Amino acid sequence: MFLKNISINQFKSHEQLNLDLVEGLNIFCGKNGTGKTNVIDAIYLLLNGKSYFNSNDNLCIKQDENYFLLKGNILKNSDELKLMVSYQTGKRKNIKCNEKSISKMIEYFGKFPCVMIAPGDIEIINGDSEHRRFFFDYLFSIIDSSYLNHLVQYNKVLENRNKQLKIFIENNTFDNDLLDIYNNQLELHGNYLFKSRNELTQLFKKYFEQANLFISDGNDMIKFLYQSGLQTTDYKTGFLQSLQKDRVLGRTTFGIHRDDWGFEINNLPLKKTGSQGQIKSFLISLKFAMFNLILEKKQVKPILLLDDIFEKIDNYRIEKLKEIISNAEIGQVFITDTSIDRINEIFSSTVKKKIINF
Repeated sequence: MFLKNISINQFKSHEQLNLDLVEGLNIFCGKNGTGKTNVIDAIYLLLNGKSYFNSNDNLCIKQDENYFLLKGNILKNSDELKLMVSYQTGKRKNIKCNEKSISKMIEYFGKFPCVMIAPGDIEIINGDSEHRRFFFDYLFSIIDSSYLNHLVQYNKVLENRNKQLKIFIENNTFDNDLLDIYNNQLELHGNYLFKSRNELTQLFKKYFEQANLFISDGNDMIKFLYQSGLQTTDYKTGFLQSLQKDRVLGRTTFGIHRDDWGFEINNLPLKKTGSQGQIKSFLISLKFAMFNLILEKKQVKPILLLDDIFEKIDNYRIEKLKEIISNAEIGQVFITDTSIDRINEIFSSTVKKKIINF
């Protein structure tokens, strides 16, 4: 998969920008604040239909404007496709592929997969379970459209059940039959998601261990664990055991929305005991495992978006990353960096690359 060009209008710090891109390395160099990361995010939004950094589309519009417009041509397999994503304040986001409007985001999501590595991704390891669920839900939704459908439905039912629990508290009432309707729906969608998470996590773990072995040179003993209440209790039992707690708190305390993934290094929690280098290696391994699992399941190379990837990592890990990124088999890669000298030192003249200065 190869994004040939991108046109950016009124997006974040960019009024208008037109870029022709190459199949290998596309490197955006410049000082902090020059808009390099905003270009990376524009590419991500064009391919995914939403920003990597902002959930609110209004925050993607250039200051004092009321819209943004992104266009690009992408080569996927042997087909060249025209992509367009636009948004105007107060209106629905408009997404088109080959001039055909996409009515639902779910129809567009996953068609043009990409993998982003950004400084804020450290929260996947150091943050709460919500960050890890988002990471894996995004990945599993790309490779399994049924997973995405079940996830959307599960979250809708969960929201309604929580609203109903709050109504019970406010009115000092309770209707077990009504709650059972929500329970049955959550069980239906939750069991599918649980089964998929079990199976796909095992596949992911294989690629993760391969990547980590390469990047960290096998110096650390790592563990990667999927954790779910459904591993020891079924939905009916779980809902029954948590009913009184749910009624007191006004929210659902059992289900796959409480799942987590545990990361350990040398038998200790990574986020509490890992060094900065170990955590960085773990994160990079997660992302390249994502790349390889998408490649296996979708039979397409995701586009790699690497924001400030060489900041604050040692020379050993830089060399390992260089080996991966310089490999022609990796596909199209976008990199942001503040130092043109560092880029020229890392990537030799024999590596196919295009450097764009900001």
